[in-house]
Amino acid sequence: MQDTVVDKVLKHPKYAELVQRRTKVSMSFFVVALVIYSGFILTLAYMPDVFAQPIGEGWTMSVGVLTGILVVFSAVIMIALYTYFSNKIFDPLLEAIMRDVE
Repeated sequence: MQDTVVDKVLKHPKYAELVQRRTKVSMSFFVVALVIYSGFILTLAYMPDVFAQPIGEGWTMSVGVLTGILVVFSAVIMIALYTYFSNKIFDPLLEAIMRDVE
C-alpha cells in the first residue's frame, strides 16, 4: 500500500523536531502571556488603589495607564518574536520536510 503525503510527513523525523520546537516556543509564550495578563487583572481586581496612583509627583498619568500600555507593548513584542522564530526556525524545517517528501 502506498503512503500518502500526509503519512510521509507524519513519519518524517524533522516533522517530530518541528512539532517539538514549535510546542516548546508556543508554551513559553503562553506562560509569559499568562503571567503578564493574570498579574495585571489580579492586581486590578484586588489592589485597584495601586493603579489609581500617579506615576510620580506632579504627573497626571496613573500607574494603571502605564501598566496597560506596557501590557499591550509586551503583546506586540511577543508577536514579533514569534514571527521571527517562525520565519527563521519553523519555516526552514517545514520546507526541508516538503522537499524530502516530494
